[in-house]
Amino acid sequence: MKRNFEDSANSNQANPNSPETPKNPLLPYMSEFDEVQKILLSLDEECANEQMNLQRMFDKKKQPYFDKRQEIIDKIPGFWCKALTHHPALCYLTSADLPVLEHLKSIELYDNLDNNGSYKLTFNFSEKALEFMSPLSITKHIVFGVNKENVKECTRISWKPGKSPVEEALKARKNDKCIDWSLFEWFTEEEWLNRPDIGEIIRREIWHAPLAYYMDTVSVDYFDDEYEMLDDEDEV
Repeated sequence: MKRNFEDSANSNQANPNSPETPKNPLLPYMSEFDEVQKILLSLDEECANEQMNLQRMFDKKKQPYFDKRQEIIDKIPGFWCKALTHHPALCYLTSADLPVLEHLKSIELYDNLDNNGSYKLTFNFSEKALEFMSPLSITKHIVFGVNKENVKECTRISWKPGKSPVEEALKARKNDKCIDWSLFEWFTEEEWLNRPDIGEIIRREIWHAPLAYYMDTVSVDYFDDEYEMLDDEDEV
């Protein structure tokens, strides 16, 4: 005889009055356990805020040395261009970026602007970059919320006719089915997907060791599987 779904479901429900029903030993202590856990989470949050305050204090102490470092960099033509393009995650930058990045004079990082770690990056170019673009200073301000990243500010770049590396990258991806992209595509208020996170790469890695990237002495023993996968898809 075929049993219907309702009969099957009812037969599988445990009878709380049955001596065979196992009792959950946690139930009598659930409320107490939950209260303790809430306190621990609150202390974790307090700890994170204190750590962020400490980080900001040392960021402020380091600023004069960042300024001194930039004074040295000012004497080295194309320093930031090489430091950026030597990073392994930026290996798919379009070659059209290079003539513009050669005129990148300085990068400014305003980090940990709030307890969520929001930050702002500014790229400053020499007047020679006017051949390609304006303005000469471009900024992107990222604000972190709860499981969300918002762009509070982003400079709109005006490219001179025929000088846009973004257009070159888009054209190459369309015609040649390659995955080259332009660093300047990151300067957008739109969601940034399937590309290296420029902001995180700079603030977490390049900013703290630009000389190592300039000299190309950072060892890499892995390959980004995500981009390897994208490359494979383009070859299909």
